[in-house]
Amino acid sequence: TKPKPTMIQVLEHIDGFHKIALCAFLFLLPYVYLAIRWANPVIIKYPWDRNDNCKVDSYAAFSDKKKTVVLAGSYNPPHKGHLAMIEYLSYRFKEVIVVVGFNPNKVYDVTPEQRCGMLKKMVEEIGEKNVKVQLVKGLIWRFAIKNGASMLVRGIRSWAKDGPDEQHLHFQNTIYPILLGPLWWPIPSLFLESKPQFVDISSTLVRDLCEKKCGSNGEIRIEDLSDLVPKSIAEDVRKYYSS
Repeated sequence: TKPKPTMIQVLEHIDGFHKIALCAFLFLLPYVYLAIRWANPVIIKYPWDRNDNCKVDSYAAFSDKKKTVVLAGSYNPPHKGHLAMIEYLSYRFKEVIVVVGFNPNKVYDVTPEQRCGMLKKMVEEIGEKNVKVQLVKGLIWRFAIKNGASMLVRGIRSWAKDGPDEQHLHFQNTIYPILLGPLWWPIPSLFLESKPQFVDISSTLVRDLCEKKCGSNGEIRIEDLSDLVPKSIAEDVRKYYSS
């Protein structure tokens, strides 16, 4: 029997037009894959699976103690929903980097440093040694790639509530590593839905409560925040968001 032809031999018998078409197909294939990945976000719904063999999909093994993940947000302020997610991710992964992103050209009522301080107190409260809090300016995906992260995690209340806003950021995290460079293959994103008991809690809700209480009687009590933020940071939230 005749030996099977090599790929080079096959290409030698393809005419110029089909060679160009094949090259165009191979060039566009990664972008098609990324477009499909963007259009089909990976969403982890509650109850969160604690099975060590659980896999999110073909490109992201959710249970992997060898992986580092980045959980980024503004945390303005952090609340009990954030804490539950941090605790769960610390169980699932080798290392969790909780990132407070900020724009150095923007003035914040509550500084990124103050929010980092509150997050660190929350992490100390649950006693997880594989969680660290980091202040990052600029593009989060660049920080994640440089620090060897395998996945970007976004905490959401639910995809129905936060999905439309998250899709824009998901697009940036999927395409920008290739467009802006230096050329990197984008790491996948994972969306983690909140526990049901925290689904109505948001940073905006906490800020509005502080503003409302201060507007009515000039003071907010620690007890007013007990259902929204961990005890370890309740005093900080009262102080920072009541002024």
